[in-house]
Amino acid sequence: MAGLLVVGVSLSGVPASAGTKDQLDQAKRELAAAQARLNEAVVVLNQAESDLAQTLDEIDATQNAIVGLQDRVDRIQARLQKRAVIAFQNGPASTIDLLLSSSSFTEFSDRLEFLGSMAQSDSDLVTEQEVATEQLAREREDLQALSEREREKTAELAAAQQRANQTVASLASEVDTWEAKYREELAAQQAVASVVASGGQTPIAGAAIAVCPVAGPNSFVDSFGWPRVGHTHQGIDLISPFGTPVVAAHSGAVTRSSSTDGGLQAYVRMASGTYTFYAHLSSYSSASGSVSAGTVIGYVGSTGNAGSVNHLHFEYHPGGGAAVNPYQLLVAVC
Repeated sequence: MAGLLVVGVSLSGVPASAGTKDQLDQAKRELAAAQARLNEAVVVLNQAESDLAQTLDEIDATQNAIVGLQDRVDRIQARLQKRAVIAFQNGPASTIDLLLSSSSFTEFSDRLEFLGSMAQSDSDLVTEQEVATEQLAREREDLQALSEREREKTAELAAAQQRANQTVASLASEVDTWEAKYREELAAQQAVASVVASGGQTPIAGAAIAVCPVAGPNSFVDSFGWPRVGHTHQGIDLISPFGTPVVAAHSGAVTRSSSTDGGLQAYVRMASGTYTFYAHLSSYSSASGSVSAGTVIGYVGSTGNAGSVNHLHFEYHPGGGAAVNPYQLLVAVC
């Protein structure tokens, strides 16, 4: 699932003495264990982000409902006050005069029915006000509960971010440690150290995504379509240490842009219109114009609204259309 798997496979084909082989086997076990811990942390992180986003959306909906109900209560209250003023100004005598001035029994009955409907209208307004006031009180209680849940989810997200950062740092440290051991054990095999250091990849010919877009240790889950604040997630987040090379997932023309949400961004577009999108970069490489799969186009970071966890937000747009879930394509190459 992650870049370290490429390293593990590459190491397995290196000729080594029995002692060196033991060292390499131990390295693969240590890195696999670290990768598993990172994968678990990433699952928790993505779930925490979705839970908080869903809570914020519910808070927004509840606040809108409160505004509408308060306006409704105010309008009913204004109508009742207006009716009360009219009744006070006219007094009870006006009602009697209205009935006694009837010229016939039929007119008397009609006026009596009219007065009764007015009384019923007042009663209905009072009932409507009571119902709206009760709904308003319940919405405010819900808002209070949601506010508490927001605080809890915010704390959970902060804890998940901290755990992911610590795990990424630990994984990067273990990679560095084993890289040094490889160099000591396999001084004659400098290619091994190069693979560990650069996360070099062999492109898969003909694949929509030919190489993993993060050339180094990384972890990701299928978070495409998960709730985010005001929208759904349109890509996959690959968690990776700060500064890890980001490479073109396929050949094409690379361009750059920036936004409040995506921070430093890059696109790699094919002649067919298909393109991939890379966001939250810490910086760009010197690559420009036409690039081949595996060309470094930038480096992992947390610019834009990425929060405190360094990662690459990766999107796949076949034919230049809407984003399509690239999870399985990434699993095949990362």
